[in-house]
Amino acid sequence: MFEVKYYQHTTHFYERFRIREGEIHLTQSTALAQYLRSVTGASKNQVLAYHSFVRKLFPNWNHPHTEIYLRSMIRQYIHQHASEESMDYLEKKVRDFYLSFRFLIEMGMTRLFDFPSMQLKEEQKFLIGMFEQLGNDPIVVSYRQERAHLNKKKIAEKLDIDTDAHTVCIHHFDYIDAVRMMMFYQLQQIGLHVIFYIPFNSNALNVYQTWREIYERVSGSEYSRWECVENSQPRRGAKFARYLGDRFLDQEDPLRHVRFLTFGHPTEFKEYLQKHPIVKNHNEVVAKYEKDLNIYTNCTRNDHFYASRYGQFFLSLQNCRKTNDGIVLTYDDYVNMMTSGWVQFGHVNGTQALTLLIDLRSYMDGVKSFRDIMERLQALVDLQEVSRVFDETAKEQAGSHRLKRYLSNPFRCFPYVHQSRYEITVKQLIECTKDLARKVNRLLLGEREKRNVRVYIKELNDIYVAVSGQWEPSAKQKMEKLFSVSIPADWEFTMEELYQFITLHLGTEEDEEDDDQGSPQIVNIDQLIGKTLIAHNMHVTGLSLRTFPWKQSEMPHLLTYSWLKECIRRSFVAENRIMRINALIVDYYSRNVTRNTALYSIYHLLAYSKGQITFSYIKDLYDHDGPSIYFTILQELYEQTEEVAEEQPDEWKWKEETVVQEEITKEPLQAIPDLLWLDSDFCQRKFFFNAFVEHHPIYENDFHQQQAFAIIGKLLAEQGDGEALVRETIFPLFPQWTNAHKQNLLDTTYRSSLRTYKSYQNIYYPKAMKRLQRLGSKYMVTKNWKAKYQYDHDTFRIDEHIKEFLASVQTKEIEARSGQHCRMCPFLHVCKDGEYVIDANDS
Repeated sequence: MFEVKYYQHTTHFYERFRIREGEIHLTQSTALAQYLRSVTGASKNQVLAYHSFVRKLFPNWNHPHTEIYLRSMIRQYIHQHASEESMDYLEKKVRDFYLSFRFLIEMGMTRLFDFPSMQLKEEQKFLIGMFEQLGNDPIVVSYRQERAHLNKKKIAEKLDIDTDAHTVCIHHFDYIDAVRMMMFYQLQQIGLHVIFYIPFNSNALNVYQTWREIYERVSGSEYSRWECVENSQPRRGAKFARYLGDRFLDQEDPLRHVRFLTFGHPTEFKEYLQKHPIVKNHNEVVAKYEKDLNIYTNCTRNDHFYASRYGQFFLSLQNCRKTNDGIVLTYDDYVNMMTSGWVQFGHVNGTQALTLLIDLRSYMDGVKSFRDIMERLQALVDLQEVSRVFDETAKEQAGSHRLKRYLSNPFRCFPYVHQSRYEITVKQLIECTKDLARKVNRLLLGEREKRNVRVYIKELNDIYVAVSGQWEPSAKQKMEKLFSVSIPADWEFTMEELYQFITLHLGTEEDEEDDDQGSPQIVNIDQLIGKTLIAHNMHVTGLSLRTFPWKQSEMPHLLTYSWLKECIRRSFVAENRIMRINALIVDYYSRNVTRNTALYSIYHLLAYSKGQITFSYIKDLYDHDGPSIYFTILQELYEQTEEVAEEQPDEWKWKEETVVQEEITKEPLQAIPDLLWLDSDFCQRKFFFNAFVEHHPIYENDFHQQQAFAIIGKLLAEQGDGEALVRETIFPLFPQWTNAHKQNLLDTTYRSSLRTYKSYQNIYYPKAMKRLQRLGSKYMVTKNWKAKYQYDHDTFRIDEHIKEFLASVQTKEIEARSGQHCRMCPFLHVCKDGEYVIDANDS
């Protein structure tokens, strides 16, 4: 078996540790490798993390391309051998098949068997044939040959070491799965002396339970037979150690610099990091699920291609589906692709359409394909044409006066008939949509369709060349990196693997072995052991019920210990059988002591930290979660008062200038027609926005647009052929609603006289336009009716209303009056005093 040496005080041991020529030192984490290099002066070739070690020994097998290739071959095997009934189910398990297949290959398995007594699942039986066939793939055969011919000389060459290696020292591995264990066995078989160095203390077996459980199986002996190479006793952390196991030496715990923070929300955590930034190897922050936290901080890598608008094209492309009826997509994906920079028609770029696309969201409700989108856009062209007819009719009287044009054309209450609001016309958007549809059709593969990877990337390059003239340099650099990748000529992938291939090369480059990589980030808690020995201040965050202690890692889902054990017994004899079965045993114990591993990592932090230790819990990071019980236990043990992470906001003092309000001239107010003054019955701020900002109401909300449609339709139905003509001509202009719904809107809207007119300067408009002005706003018995009464009775006294409006004008804003009428206000979303339905007390 293997030699195990242990030390009781980690820092004392490593401060005296020396590395000799011909030794290779492996650590479980990058941070611990960095620490070991710093205290010994060794090179990166001699001290390295395990994942870097195997990557250097077998670069092709561990290249990201290999994963994509194997997934593609697994998917192809499913297409060729699965029944139609089970194909969809098995395709969803491509990742499980890949992880299981790789685990089996790296563990040195040669065959799988179906044991009737085990009642294997369908996918497990399917894995048997897949493993046998894919085991003959050239990439797999090449890896197996590399493993078989591995020797000390080749290891020295791969690691660029001048002398042949004779010893491998393995440091602080608190997790050894069957794959790692088989690698250690192979190193031993080729003549290397393998030594495991671990922390251990026989007086604290509960604290060190992880090490005892794993390494008694690794060494094949009880812990009493291990060699102790350092026997001093750490004093700090003793309180926590005694809590975990009462056999720990009864000594004083001198640890003082421990604090506890509770953040009320992830945004508070973000603000905290802005004031207490991460500084590499000085102020470090670790968490179990660091990616979930980095999105709340400024530590997120912002140079990832998918964080840019150009990358949104690929994110949305993968959501589309190619069917016999055309390409299926959502409106959100359509907008993302249109504005991504990948769409160009003549001198018009799809990015110019953003404002129009935002206004069209409700108009496009329910679209599911490019065909639906094109039909909606054509209906919009017709609506704009109808609106233009109204404008042309009153062109001589209204000219370019916005208010007069509205009074003679009620369709101008819909935003998308106003061409002046947008950088692009609807007809140009149609052409851009055709361009986008052609590109998506070229780049999107059908279900289970495969395409040569080289051909696909060349096609993508052709599109890129045509649209990238105005792109940002960093985005161009990312794409050109993708186009420069060497791709085997025979690679053919489905859409899933093609997308994974593109993602691999458009992502951010990160080398975990590079000590000077990128901007500081929150790191995974598996780096805690090494970071504790390096950094001055350590912050462990996200200590919640869901994340600490963390759940044990699981074996690939398609595999079980009992199945693998029986397959090993049938396939191997003698030493080969013993090694593999023992590897499974070590794997089992490594996964089952995860809770103890987590607790030891906290003890290690308490015992060996250099400076301030911070533990924190973040509320609302996950649903149905709470602080970990160990967060509370640590707080009680170290007698600290929990700090709620609320810092006093900075007080800003500035000299306020005295503002002298100028007198408002009445002439512009006197030029406002009676119709717009109706808003003053409800809210002076709404009147101001409608009269001075927009010059008339423009309804962007779908609920408001439905009411406007009903009012206009009812007015038009009072002339000519009545509702029949409205159904024939107006209904098709609003395809976002069903005909039944549009008819209900008409039926539930009361009639009003179309032929009763009011005049504004030289424009005559129906008095019934008042309904379009206020929509469904209700006049309350005890509220203001003055403008409505005077409007209805043609007794409008404008000076009274001007006086009331001027009284509502304050230095920096117009006074608002909230109430139920806010629901009908087109400015509700920009009004700080507006009342939403949820805020109302209608009872």
